[in-house]
Amino acid sequence: MNKDVYGILGDLTAEILLEIIAECMDDYLYVIDLQNNKMEISQSALDRFMISETHVRNVKQEIMSVVYKEDRTMFAKHMQAVMDGKEKVHDIHYRWLDKNGLPVWVNCRGVVIDDEDGKPGYLVGCLNETGNQRRADNVTGLLGGMEFCAYLRSQKKPVTTGFLMHIGIDDFATVNETHGSNYGDYVLKSVADCMKECLSGNQRLYHLVADQYVIVDLDSTSMDDAIQLKKKIGEKIDEFIISEKYEVVFSASAGVIDASTVAEGYEECRKKFEFSLKKAKRMGKNNIYFYRQEDYEKFQRNGRIISALRSSIANGCEGFEVYYQPIVDCVSGRVIGAEALMRYTMVTEEGKEWLSPVEFIPLLEKSGLIIPAGRFVLNEAAKMCREIQQYIPEFRVNVNISYYQIEHGKIADKILTAVRDNGLTPNRICIEMTESGFIDMTPVFCKFRKVLEENGIQFVIDDFGTGYSNLHCISDMNPGYVKMDKDFTAKAMSCERDYELFKKIIEMVHSIGIHICVEGIEKEDWHLKMKELQADYLQGYFFGKPCEKKKFMEEFVCNPHNNGVW
Repeated sequence: MNKDVYGILGDLTAEILLEIIAECMDDYLYVIDLQNNKMEISQSALDRFMISETHVRNVKQEIMSVVYKEDRTMFAKHMQAVMDGKEKVHDIHYRWLDKNGLPVWVNCRGVVIDDEDGKPGYLVGCLNETGNQRRADNVTGLLGGMEFCAYLRSQKKPVTTGFLMHIGIDDFATVNETHGSNYGDYVLKSVADCMKECLSGNQRLYHLVADQYVIVDLDSTSMDDAIQLKKKIGEKIDEFIISEKYEVVFSASAGVIDASTVAEGYEECRKKFEFSLKKAKRMGKNNIYFYRQEDYEKFQRNGRIISALRSSIANGCEGFEVYYQPIVDCVSGRVIGAEALMRYTMVTEEGKEWLSPVEFIPLLEKSGLIIPAGRFVLNEAAKMCREIQQYIPEFRVNVNISYYQIEHGKIADKILTAVRDNGLTPNRICIEMTESGFIDMTPVFCKFRKVLEENGIQFVIDDFGTGYSNLHCISDMNPGYVKMDKDFTAKAMSCERDYELFKKIIEMVHSIGIHICVEGIEKEDWHLKMKELQADYLQGYFFGKPCEKKKFMEEFVCNPHNNGVW
């Protein structure tokens, strides 16, 4: 038997033998010709690391470029000892760079084979990833993410049917926090058991990380099967919760993608089913979401926009502008102020793209970048206000802020600083917030509101009529004035019933001593109707669209034919 094996192997070149053995193991095999500075390495290493080819002709240069920069000195010192014959065994832990340029911990082991003269000739060994996840999980008794990948890659034919269901336990962190990690492990195992009971046919279950699992079904031809499977799993989990006498109460959400996505490569497949689970969880607990390409493209676009916003802010708010829309006195028609509005132009590979505030402002708030961006708008608006007061002494500027800025950005201090640095009287700056920004009346908000009041800075309730504010709330807030939402205005101008309601609201707000600014005035007859209703201030396209500072100055401040009067 041994002779037969040696006979077969003896006919093979070292290169072919290396390929055969490498296919049977996860480690990356290598042979380094120390005297000629050459190396042969497994093909799989090229797929994983920043190596250009399996036949490396300049080992010192090629491998050194793959080694993480912090580990290069240590690696070079050890390899020199091998070359000098001082080390006969190679066994060190250090980091290689993967295809994305990220460091990966590896254990590189090998032995030195001397030539006939006793000098180091070859270094033969293997390299494995010491940071790799385990192939299986002892807690749940399930195979892990690596085996999930291996199963997908093992398919001989293109995958055209079935689905991948990414499942996550909702609020699992609470289980660990309230009952400890041991009970948390018990829940993970129990949920795995619940899911296993629901599987049928060739469906497979894997434990990915923490509270996340994936079910693979490569046979189903209908997404209804995924819905029924999710329903069964939910029922089994409920049975477990009842059997535990409601010690913990939880649910599971699931994101589902078409199994044919596997053809796009594991990395893309992973991104899409992770996105799907996140989407399901955002919909609320115990939900299921089926992947939609348009949702994913929007998600990716949002990521690109946030990245561009970060870059812009890091470069002095490059790409951001402040536009201004006039606010006029209803009776005289004279411009008495302006609302400062944030605008942004994103730089892309195709060129510059103007983004709607509806798209980028929520992303600023989501990422926390609203703090530096909002500070930029505040400072620009304060400077502009100071300049215009040379022409219109009573001019004031309105600046929008969000609750996030109040809670995290110390915005009250920034407002006072902007007023002081620009030599403004406090009542020349008005702070606008939508109703949703303060509906909870939290201690943080109340403190902020108190600072404004004590320093004489006007507070304005924006988009009144779209939320839940009532006269009692307005009375408690004591704003400088409220702004009627433009959509509410448009409805009132086209419907008698809405007009009567609009009229009564103005009367009631006035009855508690609060002024009103009506937004969305688009026609002259709307202006005349607002005069009849005795509104205080007006804003809308009839008076002027939002525009950059230079144009605002030319049209509404320095124009001798206008003088800011309608």
